[in-house]
Order: sequence, then C-alpha cells, then structure tokens
Amino acid sequence: MTRVGLITVGQAPRTDVVPDMAQILGAAVDILEAGALDGLSRDQIGRLAPEGDDEILVTRLADATSVFVGKKHVVPLVEARIAELEGRGVALNVLLCTGAFPRLAARRPLLEPQQLLLGLLRALTFPGRLGVLTPSERHVPQTGDRWRKSGFDPVVAPLSPYEEDDAAAVTRAADTLRAGGAGLVVMDCIGFRRKTRDEIAQRTGAPALVANLLVARVAAELLGRA
Repeated sequence: MTRVGLITVGQAPRTDVVPDMAQILGAAVDILEAGALDGLSRDQIGRLAPEGDDEILVTRLADATSVFVGKKHVVPLVEARIAELEGRGVALNVLLCTGAFPRLAARRPLLEPQQLLLGLLRALTFPGRLGVLTPSERHVPQTGDRWRKSGFDPVVAPLSPYEEDDAAAVTRAADTLRAGGAGLVVMDCIGFRRKTRDEIAQRTGAPALVANLLVARVAAELLGRA
C-alpha cells in the first residue's frame, strides 16, 4: 500500500478531520499520523505558548481539547515529524495546518495547505471581498494582515472549528462575512469540516473552501488516486 503522512501541529490522531480525508484518499492508501505535540505533557505544551509577535496557532490535542501554541516553537517539532515519517517510507507528507510556515526541511513531497489555498485563490476571479474564517478573536489581526500581504482585501470573522455545533457562533461569523461583502470564503484552519462549509455557504450566499478536503484531493491526484 502507498503510505501518506499526515502531520498535525497538535497531537495525533486527528479523529475530527482525518476520516473525511481518508475517504478521498481511498482504501489503498495507508495513512500514518504524527503530531508535533505527541508525547508532551500539559506543562511542556504550556511552555510552547505564543510570545511577543510570534504567530498564534490553535490546534487539537488527543483528548479533543484545543490549545494555542507559538509557531516558532512548533516548526522544529514539525520538521522532526516530517523526517520520522519519511523514515517510515511515506510517499508524501501533508501538513495539517493552514498557517504560513517558513520552508520546512523535507526530502519527499510535502503539501502545505496555506500555499495550496493561496495558489488556488490567485487562480480564481470572484465578486466582492475575500471572506476568511479564522479560529479565534486572537487570530483576527494576524490573519487579516497575512491575507492583505498576499494581495487580498479580506473580511475576517472568528469561528473556532471546535465550536462548529454552536449555531449562534456560526450565524455570527456568517453575518460578519456577508455584511463585509464576501464573495468567496476560505476556511483558514485545518479543523473546519464539510458541515460548516455548507452552513457558511448557505448563510452567506458565497462558495466556501474547506482546507482539509482540498489538500486531500490534491494528495490523491499526486498519488494517482483521484
């Protein structure tokens, strides 16, 4: 079987998103999961919290709770997981995070959702502004700045992928995007799922992109499974 590595910046397994990705990759693909925070205690994870102007990342732990970590702390841990899975014979690795990372060390193909989303959006023409769902209020300034630097005029709304069953929270986010004139919505966190994509699209009247499904489809194409 072809092996594919899925690397989260939190802890594996990612039972929230990997099953949907596995359906796209197909039964002939053997998925190996690894997390940057695997094996770390709560105290050790606490020491990885964002500091100063470090980019904030939110991710999921094995117990299904979420945690904020700083990108500069996570990068070397992610690279260690890349090397580990390459050593186990994966054909390619997929990073399960939509944050913007520096070039990561890799000897085999590595799919980064942020770069994939950016390339796709630059290939699209759509009316209105770019709507962006970001996972918390803390993320709003850095997310808006990142997308502006990439040449877009974003309207950013906070919504945690871990509160997707909160109808009021989804409604607030959709109302913000619609009021801001979003013509297309990018769900800027790997934890968002198809359910929320459909609800946001229905409430805003704009198409929405869910990152984990998109990256799984590209991985399947690279593996000749699409």
